[in-house]
Amino acid sequence: MILKKTVVLVFFSSLLFSVYAQDYRFPLDRVLSMSANFGELRSNHFHSGIDLRVGGAPGARVFAIDTGHVSRIYVSGTGYGKALYIEHPDGHTSVYGHLDRFAGKIAEYVEEYQYKRQRFHVNDYTDTTLLPVKKGDLIGYAGNTGSSFGAHLHFEIRESELQAPINIVSKGYITPEDDMPPVFHRIAVFTLDSINDVTRPRLLKAETAVKRGKNYVPEKTSVFEVCNPVFIGISANDYQPGNTSRHGIYRMTAYIDNELFYSFKIDGFEFKYTKYINSFIAYDELVDSKVTYIKTYREEGNRTPFYENIKNNGLISLKDTLPHNIRIELFDDLLNKSVAEFKVRKSSKVATKHQTANAAQFITMHWNSAFEYYEDGLELYVEPESLYSDALFKSSKSEKAKAYSPLWNLGYENIPLHKAMNLKIKPVDLPSHLKEHAFIARQNKDESVSHCGGRFDANGFLSAEISSFGKYFISADTVPPKVSVNAKSNNFSASTKLTVSLSDDISGIESCNGYIDGKWVLFEHDPKTKSMTYIFDKKQMDGKGRKRQLKLIASDNCKNTSTLLYDFIY
Repeated sequence: MILKKTVVLVFFSSLLFSVYAQDYRFPLDRVLSMSANFGELRSNHFHSGIDLRVGGAPGARVFAIDTGHVSRIYVSGTGYGKALYIEHPDGHTSVYGHLDRFAGKIAEYVEEYQYKRQRFHVNDYTDTTLLPVKKGDLIGYAGNTGSSFGAHLHFEIRESELQAPINIVSKGYITPEDDMPPVFHRIAVFTLDSINDVTRPRLLKAETAVKRGKNYVPEKTSVFEVCNPVFIGISANDYQPGNTSRHGIYRMTAYIDNELFYSFKIDGFEFKYTKYINSFIAYDELVDSKVTYIKTYREEGNRTPFYENIKNNGLISLKDTLPHNIRIELFDDLLNKSVAEFKVRKSSKVATKHQTANAAQFITMHWNSAFEYYEDGLELYVEPESLYSDALFKSSKSEKAKAYSPLWNLGYENIPLHKAMNLKIKPVDLPSHLKEHAFIARQNKDESVSHCGGRFDANGFLSAEISSFGKYFISADTVPPKVSVNAKSNNFSASTKLTVSLSDDISGIESCNGYIDGKWVLFEHDPKTKSMTYIFDKKQMDGKGRKRQLKLIASDNCKNTSTLLYDFIY
């Protein structure tokens, strides 16, 4: 059968899906079920693919969707875990993430690569002729590796030139059976207050959305009383039949009195845009109330590529005190639609807040300019376009026990950063023997501490890149990683693997290497389970029933090292 460049229906494994322009094979041999969709709102990024269910456990076979060659292999304890990138002649690259293991010649290549370099981590861009694949070739098995919290296949199709992922459902490459429209959860209205002419959003009112008749409405308020300017926030998700997973919204349109003033559509993006999610949503409310609102307001430094039509940056200014109708339309990837309607009315009872503060206490940071701040023992540098709009900055310091600097309180935590800032702190009374163990620490709201790293510069400052405003100080980590073998018996002759518990309470694991009888062997690191696992390999282990010794050397990010010696039989 010759496929034309139109939508063609294909039956596969009792699954109905469509192929647009290319006759791609489905990457699994099981019924399509998605646990996450493209563009879904995640912490600090938009989801760049779809997540496919694989039956709740690792092991589902994964196949190449088309002929091509392996262009990249990635292996890590975080991120995509074990991932494979296959470049195809049509200009697309398919990506398969969180694999449990690779298959065939790919598995052999990766193992040889790891043993040759004596490291678990792989980030290899392979030669175009080295690992060719054909459509339908078995390339690996779905798993739960990396930053994954359940067995699934993370699957992407990218435009190869820019490595830009595309929405494979909205583009018609895969079409799940779905007639369920999105669901509104909450409707909110915001205004913009100002301090020293720097604006910050303020929530005026939010209500649960309920469906009455065909459309959603606020549960209690039919007319929101507002001031100028105002913008809208929507909390919503999409769902699919027989699927409890919350998916993201593909498209949203907003109208006032039937006039379109805002819309977006998520068909694809370059990774350089993914962190703009922090301006795409109402970040303040996410920090304060843990609710994610898609907002109509676009800040000056927001370069999110999804906007189609937007007037006055998504702000509404009412010219009279009459009620005005707001209509919000939400669409999923298959254009199933839900609608919410409510009214807004300008009221003298509601007003924006305008304040003037001491300029010495509150310093203005401009979103499109560099910002530098100096104080005795502190230096801070913020690159241009690290903010999404102008913001206020203030600094204070206090004493902190068991710290080697003051506790610096920098800026406001509800102001998101697009780029990391460079922070330098001068140590106070830091003993010379602790210098190599020193790091910049962030004090979290629950009083816990996060490791931010750091290196000493020529002027004696400890310097680190930090990704948020907040409280910082210098600490030292002298506690080495904890390493142990938890086994009832040291006889592993009937076992297929040896697992070591590995954890570090402060700075995290930097490296770990295992040796059996003095020979390096491949231990796979899984930070989320705090473990290292070696799969017994006949090529590395000569026979069974022998007494052997494991030597495992683990180092954290503050130059503390632990060595485990463990005698066992295999």
